[in-house]
Amino acid sequence: MATTVSERTAVRRPVSSPRRDLIVALASVWLAGGLFMDGWAHTHVPSLETFFTPWHGVLYSGYAALAISLVPARLWRGRPEGPIQTWVPAGYGLGLLGAVLFAVGGALDMTWHITFGIEVDLEALLSPPHLLLLTAGSLMIATPVRAAAAKLPGGAAPMRHDVPVLISAVSGTAVAAFFLDYLSPFTDAPAADSGYGNGQAFGLAQYLTYSVLVIVAVLFVWSRLGRVPFGLITLVVAAASVPNGVFDDFENLSAQLWPLLGAVIADIAVQGVAARRADLVPLAIGAVIPLLVWTTHLVGVQLSLGVAWSLELWSGVVVLTALAGSVLGGLFLTKKPG
Repeated sequence: MATTVSERTAVRRPVSSPRRDLIVALASVWLAGGLFMDGWAHTHVPSLETFFTPWHGVLYSGYAALAISLVPARLWRGRPEGPIQTWVPAGYGLGLLGAVLFAVGGALDMTWHITFGIEVDLEALLSPPHLLLLTAGSLMIATPVRAAAAKLPGGAAPMRHDVPVLISAVSGTAVAAFFLDYLSPFTDAPAADSGYGNGQAFGLAQYLTYSVLVIVAVLFVWSRLGRVPFGLITLVVAAASVPNGVFDDFENLSAQLWPLLGAVIADIAVQGVAARRADLVPLAIGAVIPLLVWTTHLVGVQLSLGVAWSLELWSGVVVLTALAGSVLGGLFLTKKPG
């Protein structure tokens, strides 16, 4: 039986080794760590007036390590032959594109700082060069997840590939949470503020935004692997809740740590759904995560700061985010994993 051009191309396309994916994932931690160090400097060192800082050094050395780890092995051994798909591992193409874009973004960032000075607070998160760096870095960091999806037909990666995937998911979620820090209910604990009107509406927006962030991160891995590795939800929630505490010296640590209990329970619940009704996993992800994470988060707020919102408001937030998450997860019900 004759094969199509796409089928022949797919056969020739190499896949990365678990060791290679692990190196890429660990390099992504270096990059993410440098980002948070640089963010800490922007909030704690008001005299910062230059692009050339130790924190930028950690950030860009992390980029260099990650970019080098993405370079196809055949390039190190000599000039590759044949079409590009025969020497770039499946899932690595977008990562290499991200590496190029990050270099462009770095040059623009340096020019921007030299021309307009060093940004602080919200300006630093919305600076166009920084948003380009976010996009490029995300493409690079997600490489192990995309690569794991190519290990077996249909994108169902074996269990031994879970470690790079989990590390990649943690780094990617932490970076996204970094750029959404101004909307973080984990660090702001808006339910402890009794202010009415716009203050409560903004608090609701915070809970909705971070619900989407965590749910999308988990659904992304599920859609590529066809399953949810155990511990993924806990790690993703931890990445979204804990690292941003460095900006305010972990002022509301209880509101950041208690959600991890809900995440652990959500991990167990989703695994139970997967064992019985695998087709309902995306719906379970969307509903269970906000329901359990925000409930335990509010327990932490109550124990440390005291919940100032009314019963209708805080309970409504939990129900509303669970409903919104159900809608988001429900969009994947007819989509085959991978």
